[in-house]
Amino acid sequence: MDAVELLADIIREQSPEDIWADSPLIGYRLLGNTNRGEIGEEFVRRYLGNAGFSIGNGNRASEIDMAIEGHRTEVKTASLGANGTFQFNHVRLDRNYTFLLCLGICPEQIVFNVWHKDDVTDGLAGRLVMMAQDQDITYKITKQLDDMRPVGEMIDTLLERMAAHD
Repeated sequence: MDAVELLADIIREQSPEDIWADSPLIGYRLLGNTNRGEIGEEFVRRYLGNAGFSIGNGNRASEIDMAIEGHRTEVKTASLGANGTFQFNHVRLDRNYTFLLCLGICPEQIVFNVWHKDDVTDGLAGRLVMMAQDQDITYKITKQLDDMRPVGEMIDTLLERMAAHD
């Protein structure tokens, strides 16, 4: 018996199912976190821009990621984990933004949700967990797939939320 083949068999037996196998969006999973965030921001920029929204561009050094119809917006992007959740990292409460838009990348679909910053601060967007012990600057929010909306609802949802807070 070949030792390498034996170990490979054991690894296959012990490995969880890969929900990303044969996914058209697998390339997203292969990128580093900074690139993932940039791709998510660029997707939102183009998707909403193509729908006629005015989009002001931020950059990596800006306090916010973008302005959507003049509303300062922080965009966080995460991929679906095998446990059916998204972990949106580095949610900051010390930044001056109006909306937090979370974009979820799944193997076969794109989902999102958006909250006013007050809802994030008050915990209505989800439970904020500190990214590092004993610091209260950057948090993560974990969301179930069921807590997210199909990307096709993004335009109407944003228009509703923006109208409610103008």
